[in-house]
Amino acid sequence: MLSQLILAALGVTMSIVALRRLATETAYLRHYVFQPFVVISNGIESSNALYALLARPSSDVSLEVREPMMRLRFFIDRYQRDWLTATSTLPDAIHLRGALARAGELVLLEEEREAADTVAAVVMHLERTTGLAGPTPAAPHLRRADVEHLSDALVKLHKINLRYMEVAYDAFDRIRRRILLVFMAVGLGGVTAASLFGLAVRRAIAPRIHRMVTAVQRFRELGVYEPLGDCGDDELAVLGHTLNTSFKAIAERDKDRDRFLAVAAHELKTPLTTMKGFSQVALTHRNDTAIRERALTIIDRQATRLGRLVQDLLWSARISGGELPFKPEAIDVEELARRVIGEFELVARDHSIRLVPRGDAHILGDPELVEQALWSLLVQAVSVALERDPVLVTIDAGSAARVLITIEVRGGKDLPEDLEKLLEPFAVVGFERQRDEPRNTGIGLHLVQGIARLHGARFWIERRPDDLMVFSLELRR
Repeated sequence: MLSQLILAALGVTMSIVALRRLATETAYLRHYVFQPFVVISNGIESSNALYALLARPSSDVSLEVREPMMRLRFFIDRYQRDWLTATSTLPDAIHLRGALARAGELVLLEEEREAADTVAAVVMHLERTTGLAGPTPAAPHLRRADVEHLSDALVKLHKINLRYMEVAYDAFDRIRRRILLVFMAVGLGGVTAASLFGLAVRRAIAPRIHRMVTAVQRFRELGVYEPLGDCGDDELAVLGHTLNTSFKAIAERDKDRDRFLAVAAHELKTPLTTMKGFSQVALTHRNDTAIRERALTIIDRQATRLGRLVQDLLWSARISGGELPFKPEAIDVEELARRVIGEFELVARDHSIRLVPRGDAHILGDPELVEQALWSLLVQAVSVALERDPVLVTIDAGSAARVLITIEVRGGKDLPEDLEKLLEPFAVVGFERQRDEPRNTGIGLHLVQGIARLHGARFWIERRPDDLMVFSLELRR
């Protein structure tokens, strides 16, 4: 690209210089070489007018000769001042003398001076004989010899300027051809240089692009993440770094998905196996009321656990697709929390849950979503809590604009330092312990965050002294 810009700048600069040179030469031809022809033609017309007066009586000559003689005087004075190349110091005259020297035609300068002097002398003589200059003669008249001498000098001057024009045009044509040759040479050199630069660039970047394409194909076909290892700070290096980052993110997401599928399969298998086993126990001991009631209780608890897991999966898919339903209505958060805690205690018997309400906790929201958020928070709290440690749920409704729900437990030593990782789906999954309690599937807090956004609420996690973990959900009224 840099080479192309340099070539383009060179071409533009040359074009400007060439156009200015051609414009200067054209102006020089028009004003200094071509224009004298018009003036000389006017002088010849005035000479022809004097020829017409030769046949008239002398008395008429003195009256009618004035106008053509004035035109002749104006012509010769202007010519000697503006266009006499032999003696002029004007830049255009110097330029023409240089062209004549290169063409070997300097002899024309002397011939031009002689012709111009002849015209001036004849005009002066005619002015005296016709009474236009000096004392009026006794018998003003025109002589044919004088007029013919004037015409011959004007014709000679005309021929000399014609030769001037040929020499000047030849010089202009040489300049034009030289500019054309320079442009052709620069154009050919530019094409050659661009081709060489293109080949060099291709040799430099083609292997790198080939490696990138191969890596993309292997990743697409085999799912294999192979770092490109393309160092540098150019655009291809940036692209390689972007591909590395993208491949790594996709590979990590695939690992998260595989891990989630493993955990989900395990979580689905555990309650199903339990339900299958205790249903067989209940069928085997149909007449033993105590065994049958215990089996049915365990089946019910495992069915609740299974239903919650499936609900998490469905809502996680809806959040990813932006299709989570939102049906707001008036909610008593305290009453809803008591119901959720009551249901939760049936499946989490190793932990006591204490609810501390403060103030009127009525808000406008979706009760199903808020219930799911509370359940997911309790699941996460129990999954990180110390064994048999109590869970404190506080509902602070003292503000007129918000209701703050906090869940506090002691534990969380195995959690990452960056607690925001807990909000990423499947990033951190608590594996099953030996105790019978709800399991964290890795998507609960991700659901809570999505539900908070739908309600225009805030959700955050804190780690406080003495291993105290606090999950906070602030709902607007």
